[in-house]
Amino acid sequence: MLGLKLYKYFDLNSKSLSVKLFNQRLPLIYIIFNFLYRIIKVNPKINDEEILKFHNSGFVKINISLKDEIYEFKDKFFLKNEDKKDKKRILLELEDKDKKILITKIKKKLSPFLNKLENYFNCDCIISDVEMWRNYNHGDKYDLSKEHFNNHFHQDSYLMTYNKIFVNLMDINEEDGPLEVIPRENRSSFVKSFNYKDRHKYDLFGDQSLIKKNTGKLGNCCLFSSSQIFHRAGVPKNHRDNMQIILIIFPKKYSEGLDKIDDIKLFDDNFKSYQKFTKPYSILKVISLFFTLLKYKKNT
Repeated sequence: MLGLKLYKYFDLNSKSLSVKLFNQRLPLIYIIFNFLYRIIKVNPKINDEEILKFHNSGFVKINISLKDEIYEFKDKFFLKNEDKKDKKRILLELEDKDKKILITKIKKKLSPFLNKLENYFNCDCIISDVEMWRNYNHGDKYDLSKEHFNNHFHQDSYLMTYNKIFVNLMDINEEDGPLEVIPRENRSSFVKSFNYKDRHKYDLFGDQSLIKKNTGKLGNCCLFSSSQIFHRAGVPKNHRDNMQIILIIFPKKYSEGLDKIDDIKLFDDNFKSYQKFTKPYSILKVISLFFTLLKYKKNT
């Protein structure tokens, strides 16, 4: 508990400094970890256009479509929340037997790309969470004091061992509130143009050309490093559906149990299972994880 309290104190008091010094909204120790990890651990020299784009920008559209897999189950999704009145985000659900079939097919279709990611990180990759939701329009788009579903620009307070794949459950255009990201190469310009101080304090009308919007067709996929780049959920004029798949990069010895989770359980909240290698709550744990990862090699 003491370690958690110290982390929270350090976290709250370091992010504002991080924005000023490094144009990032992360704890300072996480920024140091990511900087060294990118220099020492990852392999950006892989001859692959998608991996190089991901390394440089922190965001890439994957040349794989899950259209057939999603379309097979599209009419089986149902809204999970019983009380839907005034909800801005509603979780989507599937019957357990359909969950298992869907995630098995998704894993199979994504496996070539996951292999490339493993070569890039020189670490085993695993899909550890699956979420599906529908976002709704709300009238607070320009009110930074109110946030309904992470629709203000932020970075996730995780290490770069935490990454997300988004899968479109419908055709998404700009009116549907697509995911919006600031590529790594635009990060400094973004902080300056938007006068960014915090997720609840920045100029909404900065240079819009710095923002990349994840529009696309049903089944389109994108990978982004939510800890390395600023991003926000767009506010839709119409309904918006999205599937989120979280990819966690970590030493195999930490994955015992997690990599054997039943595919149905991937739709549960597994944060506690991967917290120690994506969001360590003390400086010593961050340092320990870094050196553990340095020693670890991809399982071949």
